[in-house]
Order: sequence, then C-alpha cells, then structure tokens
Amino acid sequence: MTTNPSFRRLLTFLISAAFVGAGAGVAGGQGGPPAQGAPPATQTGGAPGGQPGGGRGGAPPPPFVPYDDYTGYTKLWDGATLTNWDGETDVWSIVDGTLHADTTKTPGQHHIHYKGPGAVMRDFDFKVEVKISATGANGGIQYRSRLLHASHGGSIDNPLGKSLPAGVTTMAQAVAAGLATAPAARGGGGGGNRGGGANPPAAGAAAGTPPTAAATPPAAGTTPPPAGAAPAQAGAAPGGRGAGGGGGGRGGPAGPNGPTNEANPWQVSGYQFDLDSGNRYSGMLYEGQGRGIVMSSGTIVQLLPDRTTARIGTVTDTPGALFKPHQGLEGEWQQVQIIARGNTLIHMVNGKVISVVVDDNPTFRAFQGILSLQLEGSGQIWYRNVYVKSLDKPMEFPK
Repeated sequence: MTTNPSFRRLLTFLISAAFVGAGAGVAGGQGGPPAQGAPPATQTGGAPGGQPGGGRGGAPPPPFVPYDDYTGYTKLWDGATLTNWDGETDVWSIVDGTLHADTTKTPGQHHIHYKGPGAVMRDFDFKVEVKISATGANGGIQYRSRLLHASHGGSIDNPLGKSLPAGVTTMAQAVAAGLATAPAARGGGGGGNRGGGANPPAAGAAAGTPPTAAATPPAAGTTPPPAGAAPAQAGAAPGGRGAGGGGGGRGGPAGPNGPTNEANPWQVSGYQFDLDSGNRYSGMLYEGQGRGIVMSSGTIVQLLPDRTTARIGTVTDTPGALFKPHQGLEGEWQQVQIIARGNTLIHMVNGKVISVVVDDNPTFRAFQGILSLQLEGSGQIWYRNVYVKSLDKPMEFPK
C-alpha cells in the first residue's frame, strides 16, 4: 500500500508522541517502575515532596542575599569627602566616616544631593545605613527627585536644572548672592509633623515604639492618615509639614514642577523614604512639595489620577517594630533599601518590606530623578555606606 508523504510524516509524529507519552507515564510511576539505578523523576504537577498528582516537589528556596552584598553596586559616597555631593557645607559634615547633620545647632530643613556620574536615575536598587536621634529627628532619603528652587529651575525632565554660582555653599552665601531670603525664626518643636495634621509622638513616648495601627483601613479612593495619627487639622498646608516643629515646611506647590516656595536653594522635592525618631512615619513614602502624605507605613497602596490613594494591602500591622531603637550614634544602624521599577516603589528596612507604592498618577509620578539625604526637626542624623545598583537602559516612558 502506498501512502502520501505528508500522511507518512503525520503518522510518524503521532507514533513518536505516543511513545514519549508512554515513557513519561513510566517515569512518573504511572506505567511501571523506573529503571534500576535511575534517579527519582521530577514530578510535573506533583504534590509537595514529590507525591504523584500534586505540586512540584522539594525545590530548594533561592539563596538569601545579605544586605552587605554590594555585587553590581556603585559606591556613591567615598566616606571621607563631599566630592560629587552638594549641600550646605556649614550643616553637613563628615564625622567618624559618616555624613552628619545636626538641626539642634542649625534649625531648618537641610538636603545634600548626589550630583556625580549617573546622578539622574531611573530604575535602581539603593542601599544606605542610617542612625537618628532618640527624639526630635525627622529625615529621610529622597529619590527620583528634582531641584525646584528658582536658582536651579529643575523639573522631572531636567531634575538637576542649573548649578548654583561658584562659591555658594552656605545659606548665608545664598542670601548674600540674592538667591534666597534669610529664613524666618523657627519654633523649637520636635519637627515630626507632616502636612495632613498628624500630631507628633506624645511626650515621653519611647523611641522605636511602633505606631498604633488604624482601627479601620481607609476606604478605596481616600488618602489614609499615618498609623495612629490624629484627624487632619483645619488650615494645614497641603503637602507641607506642620508649623509647630523645628524646621517645619511651608506646604507644597500645585503641581510636580511648580515653583517651590522653599527658601533653601538645596531643597529637593520628590519621593521620600521617611524617617522620624518616634516611628510615626518611618518607612512610608512621603512626597515633599507635592502630594505630601499619601500612605501609612506598613501598607500597599495605589496613587490614583485624582490624587487619592487606594489601600490595596497590608505588609505589616506593626511597621515601627521593624526598626531597631533609635539611640543616636550609640544605637544600631538601620539598613534601608529602596527598589524602584517603573511606577512601582518598594521600601525595605532591616531586611523586611515596610511599604509598597504603585504610582498610577500620570501627572505627579516621576520615572527619573536625583538622590538626596535629608534632615529637619530638632535632632541629628548619620548616613554611611551609600550604594546604588543602576538598572538604567534605554526605555520608553509610559504615555
């Protein structure tokens, strides 16, 4: 009998497929025992532990990568000089191999930003270790940010803007050069108040005490207050920091690139991993001179186009418990990590995720920007081991 060549090829394929299927059945224990000495077969769809018919069986977990594994990272601060960094030289100093600021001596809000190679970052992994005072300190790490002050004229498209004139490295010099006005006298409070009316920790609260979780999660489409925060106070400036604390801000602009009303030419605006002595805000994403408080620490949120927040999950009900007690330079180092991928931003501390943000607001979200370290309030802060692993490559920004 003669057959069509196409038919022969089809017949050969079907026979081969049947043979392979039968062999798989044998290997899987369905058609007979495996050959003597043969290794156990990996089950497809098997139960945990290799039981027939269930999960994938005993695959080991991926190896844990320790925080101090800096493979692929670039060291942004040399630990000894202010090379490639720009901030007030009478505020930021190098103390025992750390970047240090003290707002008990220099009240106000103070930033120091990285301006070296690769300063404008898109997608990255960032690591820095930090210590803060047991009381009064309010700081953080700003990223994908920009220099909005008129002396720089930065924006999301051009985060660094233009440089300050040569020789301007202190606020007094900026005032003398006509770039800024002398800051008004500021109160001596704890500086822990954020726009939105949240009160600072009660007097005598223990450092490192975790905030109280809200009894009822915020409804979708609402902006949640920080865990344990008091109701918003009438007249609070949107996006600003309360007026009672030392170094309290002055509110935010109407848009992400609006002219800033901060007097300090080193003011940096954008996403911030927040830190404060009482851990009322520590670990949350705060947007300085923009949307202000958009979440509570320990939550997973979406930032929506109408400038509201949808809380879509919980990372932990006790975010403050992830921090080691804040005890100034005598305390332990907090290991901070920020992961930025597109419009998803992940905050981690001491090896644990503390907050996740998906920024779905096309007007305010930033896909690139600069990095800055910050302190305000009435306390001290120390930073060391500043590293970034940049994943920048040609990318098409979402429309």
